Amino acid sequence: MITATGLGSGLDIQGLVDSLVAAERAGSDFQLNRQSARLQAKFSALGSLKSALSTFQSSLTSLNSLSTFTRNTATSSDSGILAASADGDAVAGNYAVTVSQLAAAHSLAGPAIASDETVAVGTGSLTFRFGTTDYQPGTDTYNGFVENTETSSATVVIDSSNNTLQGIMTAINDADIGVNASVVFDGSGYRLLMSPTDTGLNNSLEITVADNDGNNTDLSGLSQLAFNASATNMEQTVAAQDAQLTINGLAITSAGNSIDSAIEGLTLTLQQTSVSPVQVTVAPDTQGVKTAVNQFIDGYNQFIGLANALSAYDPDTRQAAALVGDFSLRSIQGQINSILRGSVPGLAGSIATLAELGITTTGDGTLTIDESRFDEVLAADPGRVTQMFTAYGTANNGQLAYLGASNLTQPGEFSVEVTSLAQAGFYSGASVLPSFIGQGAGNNVVVDDDNDEFSLSVDGITASIALTQDTYTSGADLATEIQTQINSASALVSAGVSVSVAYDSDADNLVITSDSSGSDSTVEFLTVDTNTAAELGLDVGAGTAGTDIEALIDGVAATVTGNILTAGSGTAAEGLRVEVNTATTGDKGTITFSRGIAARLDDLLDSMLDIEGALSDRIDSLDSRLDDIEERRERLELRWEAVRERYTRQFNALDSLLGQLEGTSQFLEQQLSGLLQPNTGGNG
Repeated sequence: MITATGLGSGLDIQGLVDSLVAAERAGSDFQLNRQSARLQAKFSALGSLKSALSTFQSSLTSLNSLSTFTRNTATSSDSGILAASADGDAVAGNYAVTVSQLAAAHSLAGPAIASDETVAVGTGSLTFRFGTTDYQPGTDTYNGFVENTETSSATVVIDSSNNTLQGIMTAINDADIGVNASVVFDGSGYRLLMSPTDTGLNNSLEITVADNDGNNTDLSGLSQLAFNASATNMEQTVAAQDAQLTINGLAITSAGNSIDSAIEGLTLTLQQTSVSPVQVTVAPDTQGVKTAVNQFIDGYNQFIGLANALSAYDPDTRQAAALVGDFSLRSIQGQINSILRGSVPGLAGSIATLAELGITTTGDGTLTIDESRFDEVLAADPGRVTQMFTAYGTANNGQLAYLGASNLTQPGEFSVEVTSLAQAGFYSGASVLPSFIGQGAGNNVVVDDDNDEFSLSVDGITASIALTQDTYTSGADLATEIQTQINSASALVSAGVSVSVAYDSDADNLVITSDSSGSDSTVEFLTVDTNTAAELGLDVGAGTAGTDIEALIDGVAATVTGNILTAGSGTAAEGLRVEVNTATTGDKGTITFSRGIAARLDDLLDSMLDIEGALSDRIDSLDSRLDDIEERRERLELRWEAVRERYTRQFNALDSLLGQLEGTSQFLEQQLSGLLQPNTGGNG
């Protein structure tokens, strides 16, 4: 780089070069700065607009959710006595609830032992059954036990490795059989407490002991923990009992203190008994709807406030905001306003616009709500308010239920026709059972060690089954035993899967049918005992799978899962999901679908905010143009640097010349000065 010195002439060459370059580049810098500022303002403004649209869309979330409109609330006049909650299936009403008794779990305490860790109690096994116990603690009278057929028995083995109280407690808890065990110190010794995990009269404990000392009922060894008709060596500290209450005077009993089956959609959680009735009120959650509407109004008003600021013009200062007259902003506002000010497609009647709900536009474009008018409409016709805002379908009868729709579902009325019913999967056993008709000699089946165990899969859930060893003289009794044991299997219970088992007297075989229907409904035997196939007719193999219903939506075949129909692609109903509850084929009615304001706005904003949408393309274009300006600046900087170097060379050359001239001038002055000196000598 050439450096401007000015040493020869004393000129400020650097200042001269800077001034000349600045003068030359002033025009192009001004033009680039003006373009950059204008583009940057639009870029920032459109970015702010996009952010405001995203915030506005977020404000629609609750209003566009069907659950907002179907939610109910339940209130209790005394939550210390009972708490109440409701879901969308609850029916509005008032209920007087009196709690006379809380459900309790059976509790048994073993005899006191000197040490819980070092004293061996005994070895053998403990077998637990659940059911209803008839026991009088005052007289220690055990009158009987009736097993709960919905549960299964369990056995815990106690050996030398776990025969202390602590070891027995751990073995029971680790077995995870529905029994809780703990050790407590009562002041004189350690006692083992046992209780079922479930409360209720039908969940009390029967404990039988196989004691290795040879006596299963005495007060020594493991038999100290027996509680059954033969030995009540454990003390009953709490009797099992059901909750007892009345709802509007109707007596109700429940095995648990959480009651969700008495009134559909309503759950009562009992805390204490009561003397007087507790008032429970179930009502639609109108406050939740109003909150969602106000969130939408606030979200829109924030958006329109920013839009107004970005498109404002001040005539006094003649200053225009970045997006005055901008086509993108005009288009966005126009599309949003078209939805807000228009009627909801597919809705007929007096309420189809926001204004008819009490939501109107003010002079600055913001929305305001007439609370009294909105409350009036919401109270009179909550279903219409739902249709006004969200995507919603209504059925014209109880055989159909609207479940949902896709973004492609168009408003309209769609017919539903069932052409074939769903069938349940089943397994039909071989005809090897004796004829039980007439109950003649030999008409029985013996279940023993050779045929009492098998494993099967029901609706894809696997379980291992053990039948009660006994002699069955009735096909119905055998079928009941198999059904009880299958439906008691924990894996099936947890999955909500069950079967029905029947004895076919015509074919002398067993038929096991899944309680579900559809293509996922299956019954398959995976393993069987040695003689199970020969004596019970149950062998390894798959049964007959169930079939789904076949149905049409708007005349076009629907996709079916169970009893859920989904309208096919390429139709106006595409994506519409409907539940069908029917036992017959034929025309099942219609679903009327509408897409409310919040749903339509959400779809619109989705398209506007799409990364490949017009607004994003516009912002990307401005960003590219700003990058172009920066590249032009860089190219111009190279040009001005070359100009600077050229001027610097020229001025340095001038400076050198001036320096030389200055030197010559000084030399000449010296020479001339010598020539012009006066002669001081005389002439004689």
